Amino acid sequence: MKGRDKFCHYGLKAGIDVWFTRFTDEYRDRIIDMWLQTFNDEFPGFFDLVQLRRNGEVVYSLIAEIETPLENCELYDFLPRIGEYHAKRGTRIDQIIRSFHIWRRSFVACSKEWIQTDQFQVSLLEVYETFPSVHERIDEMQKRVSALYWAYFETQLNHKDQTIHQLHGDRLNLLGKMAASMAHEIRNPLFAIEGFLKLIRKKLPEDALYQVEGYIDVMESEFKGLYSQITGILSFSKNNILEEPLLPCSLQELITTVVNLTWPRLNADNIELLQDIDQEYTVTVQRIAIQQVLTNLINNSIEAFSDVTSPDKRISISIQSEGQNYCVSVKDNGPGIPDHIRDSIFEPFVTGKQHGTGLGLSICRQIMEKNHGELSFRSKAGETEFVLEFNKVSSISNVS
Repeated sequence: MKGRDKFCHYGLKAGIDVWFTRFTDEYRDRIIDMWLQTFNDEFPGFFDLVQLRRNGEVVYSLIAEIETPLENCELYDFLPRIGEYHAKRGTRIDQIIRSFHIWRRSFVACSKEWIQTDQFQVSLLEVYETFPSVHERIDEMQKRVSALYWAYFETQLNHKDQTIHQLHGDRLNLLGKMAASMAHEIRNPLFAIEGFLKLIRKKLPEDALYQVEGYIDVMESEFKGLYSQITGILSFSKNNILEEPLLPCSLQELITTVVNLTWPRLNADNIELLQDIDQEYTVTVQRIAIQQVLTNLINNSIEAFSDVTSPDKRISISIQSEGQNYCVSVKDNGPGIPDHIRDSIFEPFVTGKQHGTGLGLSICRQIMEKNHGELSFRSKAGETEFVLEFNKVSSISNVS
């Protein structure tokens, strides 16, 4: 038989069964070698060639069985291992896609080489009619391996996130224990000092007391502030706020108390304080804890001016009723929060201060959540605003 006639005695179905099966049997090693060599040339030294060849042998077998649904193939269960291998190796997804492109080229190149030999007679038409099925199988393999790769990669990422979270929790727990121990050690001498201050107030003659009473008042106020900070450290160490009771409190009174405590620092740093707190709103909160939050926010604003040379330094505090919430705003015209920490400002150990611990805002948010409220912020160059939101309904229900 010559010309086209010698190729026509095979039907299409028979053609796939016979010529493609014989071709894939005879050219198995040649195609795998071509794929492996080309892939390694494009990504030299990146893969373990022994393992890569094993994976290639599995992929080749699955491609060659084009008449069997992929999931019914004997080696189908090896696909997750291939996805796992590439995920562990850190293979990029474009490398996986490129791998399957090289499979196409290897099959096509070897099929052209094979039909030019005299080993087996097949027409180009039969080859062209078969290869769409080959390409479909390669597409399906690419899709499944990529999906399995990504599923394994996501699982590993989630596992690493959980491990990091656990390590982070262990670190916080250790820090909490250390902080609690230090707080107790600090609190004991503070009680003694406070007691002596009260004794001095009692023992001094009236005329002498008159001259120093203002200083004693400031010192006693500062002690209250220190107690508040220690309470926060202890609460953070236990991963919850100390069980201070929730009581109805005037927001105006809370702010006034905190302003009186921070006034000496504001005055010393020539910072103008603007207040819009005439409204009388009552919330049910932990008084000392919320005072700690306000104190921390005002102190943060004060410290934001540490490198500001302009005489125009302002902090404004206001109260507003917005929908279902009472909102307290603490705003300053400082330089703003650095861009690189804005998304993580409430996470522990994140700080823009040179000597900061990064715990203050994390504790503040924890306190607000304990008090059924929210703490948020917005910042840009020249302005930073923190907003405390207290739910009106929660306040009413807690009162009742």
